[in-house]
Amino acid sequence: MSAAVHAGLPETPRPRQLTVADGLPSNRINGIAEDRSGYLWIATSDGLSRHDGVDFRTWRVDQGLHDNFIWSVHVDAGNRVWFGTHQAGLGVFDAQRRRFRYFDRSNTPGMASDDVWSVVSTSDGVVWFGTADAGLYRIGGDGKTVTRFMPRAGDPRSLPHAGVGQLVVAPEGTLWIGTQGGVARWTGRDFERVPADALNSPVVNGLTMERDGTLWIATPNGVSVRRPDGTYSKSPWAALAGDTKVLHVLRHDRRGQYWFDVPAGLGINGESAIESVPLYSTVSSGLVRPAWIGAHEDREGGLWFVSYNNGLWYLPANWRRFSVLSRRVDDTTSIANAHVRGIAPSASGHMWLVGTGGVLDRLDPETGQVAHVARDVGSGYVLADVFEDRRGHVWASWQEGLARIDPASGSVTRWNRSDTTDGTLFGEARFAQTADGTVWLATDHGVQLRDEEGRVQLSLKGGESGLPADFSIEQIGRGPDGALWLSGSNGLLMWNGGSRRFEPVPGTPRGHVFGFANGERETVWLARFGAVESYRWDGASLALVSGIDTRSSFPAIEPSGLVIDIAGNVWLTSVRGLIRVNPAERSVRIYGVHDGLPGQEFEDAPVVRPGDGRILAGATEGLVIFDPAAVRERSTPPRLVIESIGALRGEEQVSFSPDAPIGLAHDDREVRIVARLLSFNDARNHAYRFRLDGYDAGWVETGASGERIFSRLKPGHYRLQVQARAADNVWSPVQTVAFDVQPPWWRAGWATMAFLLAGTVAVLSLATRYRDRVRRRHAWQMAKQKQDLVEQASEAKTRFLATLGHEVRTPMTGVLGMSELLLSTPLNPQQRGHVAAIRGAGEHLLRLVNDALDLARIESGRLELADEAFDLHALMDELAGLVGPLAKQRGLAFASAIADDTPRHVRGDVARVRQILLNLLGNAVKFTERGTVSLRVAKLAPQGICFEVVDTGPGLNAEQRSRLFRRFEQAEGARTAARYGGSGLGLAISQELAAAMDGRIEIDSTPGEGTRFSVGLPLETVANPSGREDVGETDAPAPRSFSLLLVEDDPTVADVLTGLLRLLGHHVVHVPHGLAALAAVATTPFDAALLDLDLPGMDGLALARQLRIQGFTQPLIAVTARADAGAEPEAIEAGFDHFIRKPMTKAMLMALLEQAIPTDGRVQDSSWPAEVVSI
Repeated sequence: MSAAVHAGLPETPRPRQLTVADGLPSNRINGIAEDRSGYLWIATSDGLSRHDGVDFRTWRVDQGLHDNFIWSVHVDAGNRVWFGTHQAGLGVFDAQRRRFRYFDRSNTPGMASDDVWSVVSTSDGVVWFGTADAGLYRIGGDGKTVTRFMPRAGDPRSLPHAGVGQLVVAPEGTLWIGTQGGVARWTGRDFERVPADALNSPVVNGLTMERDGTLWIATPNGVSVRRPDGTYSKSPWAALAGDTKVLHVLRHDRRGQYWFDVPAGLGINGESAIESVPLYSTVSSGLVRPAWIGAHEDREGGLWFVSYNNGLWYLPANWRRFSVLSRRVDDTTSIANAHVRGIAPSASGHMWLVGTGGVLDRLDPETGQVAHVARDVGSGYVLADVFEDRRGHVWASWQEGLARIDPASGSVTRWNRSDTTDGTLFGEARFAQTADGTVWLATDHGVQLRDEEGRVQLSLKGGESGLPADFSIEQIGRGPDGALWLSGSNGLLMWNGGSRRFEPVPGTPRGHVFGFANGERETVWLARFGAVESYRWDGASLALVSGIDTRSSFPAIEPSGLVIDIAGNVWLTSVRGLIRVNPAERSVRIYGVHDGLPGQEFEDAPVVRPGDGRILAGATEGLVIFDPAAVRERSTPPRLVIESIGALRGEEQVSFSPDAPIGLAHDDREVRIVARLLSFNDARNHAYRFRLDGYDAGWVETGASGERIFSRLKPGHYRLQVQARAADNVWSPVQTVAFDVQPPWWRAGWATMAFLLAGTVAVLSLATRYRDRVRRRHAWQMAKQKQDLVEQASEAKTRFLATLGHEVRTPMTGVLGMSELLLSTPLNPQQRGHVAAIRGAGEHLLRLVNDALDLARIESGRLELADEAFDLHALMDELAGLVGPLAKQRGLAFASAIADDTPRHVRGDVARVRQILLNLLGNAVKFTERGTVSLRVAKLAPQGICFEVVDTGPGLNAEQRSRLFRRFEQAEGARTAARYGGSGLGLAISQELAAAMDGRIEIDSTPGEGTRFSVGLPLETVANPSGREDVGETDAPAPRSFSLLLVEDDPTVADVLTGLLRLLGHHVVHVPHGLAALAAVATTPFDAALLDLDLPGMDGLALARQLRIQGFTQPLIAVTARADAGAEPEAIEAGFDHFIRKPMTKAMLMALLEQAIPTDGRVQDSSWPAEVVSI
């Protein structure tokens, strides 16, 4: 091993692999270089990448490259990054990292290839690059002149071969060229070739230049060397290599260590031989053999090994401070336990090891040699702990038993839990021996005392002799007073030999104690959750001296155990690695895999080797041995750089150079400053802090991110201070970034003057504008008042019409009902004519009221349209049945037709459609003296229905057509009204209803020829809503007789309704108010109840709710003269099943009752007498 290694520790380098999983763009690495700031630039087959110790930033074609495949990379004296590509020639990235420039066949005369394999620069500013098959090129110091060099047949002073793969520069500035046909040196005028017999092969795979000018030449057949004195050797490592072929010397580091490319992978020069370095890949989950390209030593002394099939491999500069022994299956000299669980010192200076292999190993820490003393000690069980007693016997424990081994004879004595004599306690035992020779064993299930022969002296289970029943034991050992102490879930316990029981240690803190260690001057250290505490032992109790917890960066975890080194530092094991606490500086340092440890999970306590103070700890991946005195923190901080400064301007991201004055606009936001501490050793444990003068009250810690974002800053001048702390707790010098946030343009001087001038002009014009505004406001208020008056008048009209409709409907019920009753009695012709005239006048008056109410609803926007499917053919049949007889009475022919493509079922408000068509058909019959009235239906494209009403009447001229849809207007005004009657509202309402349904009515008329009204409505076609085929008419069911309750306060209306219902053959009980109705329902069963809504006292709505509460389940029918649109929804909500407005006819009542009362819902049969009973 190297002489630089600390004496007594075996060297075990463990390079760590970095792959695409860590952020690399590709696992094929072709080259590496370090710039002046300390960034690493990496050439890969999928982009140019930069590493800052934490992240990789990659440039590809999308970020400005012309080719993603990068063969080589080099940083010149001006900090420019040169790189050779596979298909795009030579590229250069300027020192500000803003622009790329390219040299290729398209822009560089004389370039014969864009496949650039290598690039390097010399101290005179000249850049050299080699291509795959087009020779060597030189770019002059002016950056413009390009000279090409090619082999010349028969000229030994020319380039050996056109394929130039390697370029290196000697310390004195000489350029050396490696080609596919040999090696040459540039003399300034020509090329001096290396003798062919000095090389193992003319094909050169690599060149490595040492600081003293030694040149290593790698070929497929081995490495040769050119010494600084000009001599050559083809087998320089024959004495050390033996049978191992050295393919290349990758690096000769600053400590004098050589690193080789050997057939097994990576080699290192030992004291007497070249030794292989095992390389474990997390990607492959096993050992790998990378194909090496080269190696680089960074400014900290860390080594980077470049491979084109297994990514990058990093070995920190301080890798020698931790030695690791691992289990190697193919190496019988390695430790036998892959995971070392128990470690104990031996009086001989060796260390005893047990673990997952079940083998007792004896380790010589001086040489690293391991002897396997006893195998399968636990009969197949994993060994948990080991201990050497004062007679030299070794004890080992496992889950079900205990063994004592005599190293001299190799004999093994075992005790198991099932033994009737001297049986063990269940669980993995931990050992301790007191001064009297008693061997103590502690498990989670109790404590056992044995003599040195193994005989049980005492067994204590939880709950006995002061041992808590739920006590979980973490550690057993001797306290500062020499007595036996236990630490665990209930704190600290000590054994009282006089009373032979455990007692709490006075002064013990409450809670879990994970371990204890005795320090100097009666000091005791305790491991707690998230803390380590120091106590003073005064001979009787503990007293807290100090503690270091999470406020001092101690991790919030459960330590596995602790020891004290010679310098007084506390070392703890944990699931996050090794933790060192420096009590004097109150500093905490955590060591993990980035520091060379095999893993971070240490489940058991560390052990100090007596005599020299070396510490051993078992991890899941191997045994760690280190000298705490050799684990030193760095004294000089790494370099802190401001990596980037950016902001969001509008929706665009803008960047600023940290080296140039920075000016931010007033509306720039998300100002982002990124700092990097350029140290690759455990970069993820770096810490950063920022302080913005005038903004921050103190330092703002940002952890390991190294980023600070300001959402928005006020205009002004700012100074940002940045500082970083390395993993070794050393702070960098403060970096300062100054920048200005410009004020908005309206706060500039010229803007202020402009504002003053504008203000003066504004003040002068304010009076005029104010007067204008007052006039406009007055006019607006007058217009608003008029509008309010109009709206109030409209609302009053609507209320008046609704009230009028209600008041008219009630007496009209008497007029129409009594006339219908009279017509059912024997009358002579003259009397029947008088009654018919009365009925016709009443119906006309009712139509006028209904029309007026419809107009009022339309004007107020309260017209509600139904949206339900209906049968268009049935509607046509209904209209034909209503209008046909009227036309026949006037001697007119009536015809209706439905086009073939007309859908049968549509969706809309069938009542309003019927109302429109009846208005149009009624007018056609009324005004046509002779001829035909017809109704036709057809389909509209793309959707809708067109109804046409055609007559052969007198026709209309243009002036009449223009007035036709006006309210209270008729074709010939008063003359038409006098001759035919009517109000002039029917067509106006029809047009309004059509518009409410998003349709329209058009008229085509010629005087003397007739008139055609076309009604286009966007009715949606639907499927048969009943799901059954339409069938023909069926015979009407036979009339049924019901028992009915009528609640009506108006005597006339009551007489009319009872008379009509009697004519229909029903039994009627009439009551005038709600209380009488409740009494009637309580004593008499009814098939249905007809309730007036406007009853005295309890109105019809309240009565319906009360009836439903009392259990009346028969149909309830609301009978009302109300004309408002909200009457029907209120009635349904109150519990009514059906709704009918006054006045109504006998036919309306019959249809309503047949619909309301199901066939099987009657409470009596039809034999009841048709009589009226009034209460």
